[in-house]
Amino acid sequence: MALPGVSVVSNSYGGPESTEDAPGFAAFEGANKLGAARGVSVNYSSGDSGDYGIDLGYIDVSYPSSSPWAASIGGVSLAVKSDNSIAFQTGWGTNITELADTQALGSPPLVPPLNEGFQFGSGGGTSSVFAKPSYQYSLRGHKRQLPDISWLADPYTGAEIIYSLDDSGENFGIDVIGGTSLACPMFSGLWAIANQRAGHKLGLANYRIYGLHGSAITDVLPVGSLTNVSGTIYTKKNKLTFESPADLAAPLDGNRLFYSALYNSPYSTRWFALMFGTDSSLVLNPGWDNVTGLGTPNGAEFVNAVSEY
Repeated sequence: MALPGVSVVSNSYGGPESTEDAPGFAAFEGANKLGAARGVSVNYSSGDSGDYGIDLGYIDVSYPSSSPWAASIGGVSLAVKSDNSIAFQTGWGTNITELADTQALGSPPLVPPLNEGFQFGSGGGTSSVFAKPSYQYSLRGHKRQLPDISWLADPYTGAEIIYSLDDSGENFGIDVIGGTSLACPMFSGLWAIANQRAGHKLGLANYRIYGLHGSAITDVLPVGSLTNVSGTIYTKKNKLTFESPADLAAPLDGNRLFYSALYNSPYSTRWFALMFGTDSSLVLNPGWDNVTGLGTPNGAEFVNAVSEY
């Protein structure tokens, strides 16, 4: 952090705030405060476990992402059009329901469908340790809220990487990565560009992004569809059971508006209903929310806005 020219540090790790001990808090808070004092934005991924309810049996947030001296970076799902322009963004939170078994078994339907529920999603919520920092004065409550801002994280809509399989230069592999461990370095890279644009260190990102207006940040909202996955089960006894989109998406935990699609896993060859925008008990709302924070940075407009703020 003392190196000349360092304006941002990206960190893709964290754990439940409730499991951290006093020496751990002291070490991280010392480093985070030192970074802020020297004009460095220390950024952390907000986690991939939503509200931690499935993992812990109680609601929690991720630390060091909850530090008031750090920027907490959450995640979104992204849909693009055929020309690669953005069709929509929504909060990253994935429920999944198995509809049919493997191709090797003839893809027989599961009756009833197997609701596997929440798989992963953007971490967020209210700290139980830290008081509300000044830059969040307009938010509810008296505690630190996270995340602060978000970017692409859903592994089903994530970043494609192409890598060499050998030294021939001819054989390549293709994979897709996701998680808030993708969103955080992406945002950190953009923050570094903003510092370069400004010609000086901009400091902790939070002190600038909460004051932005206009189109610098895109407010991410819930997205639904009239073609969400549904179906009717016919049994040998001529019994009909209609499975609505909400039935197949359950449990929704307050997320009433979501987008779903049929998904054939390339690994298991099973068929699923895959949900987008179902982030445990965390819910998208207009303005700041505990799934995406303020929203997603809008490229050059964001860079220009924070560098001139």
